[in-house]
Amino acid sequence: MNYRPDIQGLRAIAVLAVILFHFNPAWLPGGFVGVDVFLVVSGYLIVSILLEKKAQPHYQLSKTLRYFYVSRFKRIAPAYFVMLVLVSLSAAVFFLPPDLSIYKEGLNKAVWFNSNNYFADFGDYFSSATHEQPLLHTWSLAVEIQFYLLAPLIVLLLPTKSLKFLFVALLVTLTAIAEYRLRVLGIQQATYYSLYARLPEFFAGGLVALFIRTSAGGSPWLSALGLALVLASAATQPLLGPFPGLVAMLPVAGAVLILLNPAQGFTGQLLSNKPMVWLGKLSYSLYLWHWPVLALLRYYTGSQVLDIPFSLLFITMTLLLAISSFYWVETPLRAHRTRIRQALVYSLLAGTVLVTSPIIGEISQTLSPPQLPVEYRRYADPTTICHGQIVGDCLKGDLSSNKEVLVLGDSHAAMLNLFFDQLGQELGFKARIITASSCVTIPGFDYQRLAEWAQKPCLEQIEQAKKHLANAHVVFLAASWNWQLASEDFNSALHAFLSAQSLAGAELYILEQEPLLSKNPLRAIRFKALGLEPKIDIDPAYLQANAALQHIVGGYSGVSSLNFEVSGFFADVPFIDGIPIYFDEHHLNEVGTKRYAAVAYSAFKDIMD
Repeated sequence: MNYRPDIQGLRAIAVLAVILFHFNPAWLPGGFVGVDVFLVVSGYLIVSILLEKKAQPHYQLSKTLRYFYVSRFKRIAPAYFVMLVLVSLSAAVFFLPPDLSIYKEGLNKAVWFNSNNYFADFGDYFSSATHEQPLLHTWSLAVEIQFYLLAPLIVLLLPTKSLKFLFVALLVTLTAIAEYRLRVLGIQQATYYSLYARLPEFFAGGLVALFIRTSAGGSPWLSALGLALVLASAATQPLLGPFPGLVAMLPVAGAVLILLNPAQGFTGQLLSNKPMVWLGKLSYSLYLWHWPVLALLRYYTGSQVLDIPFSLLFITMTLLLAISSFYWVETPLRAHRTRIRQALVYSLLAGTVLVTSPIIGEISQTLSPPQLPVEYRRYADPTTICHGQIVGDCLKGDLSSNKEVLVLGDSHAAMLNLFFDQLGQELGFKARIITASSCVTIPGFDYQRLAEWAQKPCLEQIEQAKKHLANAHVVFLAASWNWQLASEDFNSALHAFLSAQSLAGAELYILEQEPLLSKNPLRAIRFKALGLEPKIDIDPAYLQANAALQHIVGGYSGVSSLNFEVSGFFADVPFIDGIPIYFDEHHLNEVGTKRYAAVAYSAFKDIMD
């Protein structure tokens, strides 16, 4: 194939867009479309290679398939496996055992290029957040490898003349299916990571390969329009609605126009200049390394947006790792003259990755400080509380009492199961506690903003709560208010709920939010054992949320807010008397919850009298 430097420049733009988006989504809200540009380019190159091989006089299907799969493996696998090994060793050092366990699940899928299906169903609320998952970015490589399994069978086994019609038909059909699942069924996360929703982008690139074989020339204006479409998509894509589907065709069309008009005018000069070409050559390694570096730094700092020193560290580490990967792994192992050495290295890499999963567990255990008892590592036994599901009668406290209160909310309310159990037994009442992850279980809650895995449990728990609201005379609400109140729709639902319950004569108490921490205390203990000195500060966001709650409460009769900070209970968070009372940045552990109940005793005595 004729070498096209402008394609390297297009790759550079794509990877820079992705990195900017990952680093700070506010800077380039649609930067994720860089992945889609990559897929169009990949479709173009793969189909072009296969068509060229197919057109050779001595073409043989078996030899072509062997050439194709070997070349793709040499292109993708070496640097990928090196990344998996080094990132896994880093995770073994830094991750808490529960987080490492989740990481190992992703690793086992990533090794076999199936991580797109794994992350499509990823949804453990108490795992490290997705922006701290070092292998999250491997989903797109999994999709690409899956396309590689399909492409030769389609291009080599079918008549070339029928491919244009087939590619168009598949592009339209699969885009329509993705659109239906996104817009009608509301299945966004699974669709985003799916192969079928991304195949149209590969087929668009394949159509370019087919068209260029029968056409010549181009227009500088069309290539400029293509670049404008790609950049506009990167800047505005989230405004267009669920992705990919039909809206993905905007960056796809831009990439297609650039590919159809090689090195035309200003756009061609921009994309073909030496710095852009160099970045394009480095793009695969940049993509491989930028996300794990970012995720590990976020895991350590506890912040999604890095400060200036850590941002500079991110840039430096990403460049060094990408350059090392490109020049010491990618380039040498792709050389045709080193087949024996390549075979040995490939075998070593594959073997290393396969044994990495059990090894990292041993490394983690060796470096871990003595594990705290379970009551310091959770807020309640998940098998005994009605959080996201109904377990038994959902009652805590004095089960023989005729006094019953209703407790609703998200995980911050679920955290209070032991709190209400202890107070209920001491003060002679029982509490029915119905909660769900990220979901305040009140009628009208805007569940659509939750992750897909959390939506159904949320709705089911709200329906359960409705059954008891009519007869509830005392209702408590607890939630991660700094997050919940950021939603205007939730604010409307909360006002409607307070108004309805107030008119019904119920007593409502809103438990204000506990202090937020800047870092996970259990992680801080681990980092300190490694010789690091993480500092845990208080995040003031909870104060603003509590102030907003107090303002809301003031507008309704029969509604009060409860805050126990004046007791001094949180004076030395995340500790009290040298004992950790938090298990993450914003949840108390079981020990903290019980001691918190003792602080609230007098207030609850007045409420229940």
